[in-house]
Amino acid sequence: MTQTTENKVRIPSSSVTVKIAATPDEFAMAMAIRAAVFLAEEDNITYHDEFDGNDMMSTHLVAYVDGDPAGTFRIRWFAGFARLERLGIRKRYRCLAVLNALAKHAMDLCRQKGYRIASGKSRSDVVSFWRRFGGRPSGDAVEMFRGTLVPMVYDIPAKPALGEISAEMLGDHDFEELIVQREGEWDFAGYGRAETPVSAIVAAE
Repeated sequence: MTQTTENKVRIPSSSVTVKIAATPDEFAMAMAIRAAVFLAEEDNITYHDEFDGNDMMSTHLVAYVDGDPAGTFRIRWFAGFARLERLGIRKRYRCLAVLNALAKHAMDLCRQKGYRIASGKSRSDVVSFWRRFGGRPSGDAVEMFRGTLVPMVYDIPAKPALGEISAEMLGDHDFEELIVQREGEWDFAGYGRAETPVSAIVAAE
C-alpha cells in the first residue's frame, strides 16, 4: 500500500462495498483511482511506473462508498501464487473502513479460487495494519521508487463456508454450472475442503 489512512476521515463500514471490475466502465474507475492517488499525489512515480503493462492481465477490485468509486486493488494470478499490488484509495475516502474492505475482499477471493500463497510488499509505515490480519515481515525492507517496502507473510486458513474451487471438482455437474458464472460471483459454499491453515504471503505493493 502506498498511503496511510487519515484519521480525520470517518466512513461507516456499511457504506462500503467492493466488487470485481467486470465492465470497461468499472475498469476505467480502477485506473482513474490509481491516477488520482499515485500520479497526482506522489512526485516520484511516473506514468510508466504505475501503469506497467500488467493491467489487462489482472483482476481489479473497486471499493465504493455509497456508490462512488473510492479505492482499488490489483491481483495477478500465477500457477502457484497470487500477487497483490497497486492498492490505492482516493484521499477523500482514505480510511480504515475502505482499506479493510479491500484487503478482506482480496484475501477471500484468493482463498475461494483455491490459492494458498500470494505475494506482495507493504510500506513500512503500514506494516502494523497488516499485522491485524495475522501478518509479519518476511524479509528485509527494500528501497524502491514507491518508498521503503517490506515483504509480508500471512496465514490464511481455509473457510469451508466460503467454498473453494479445486481441479478435483472438474466434471461434477454442479461445478460445471457454477464455473461459467461471472468471476467472484460464484457460490461454491459446500465445495471447499477443510484444510489446516498454511502460510500465504498477502500484502500490498
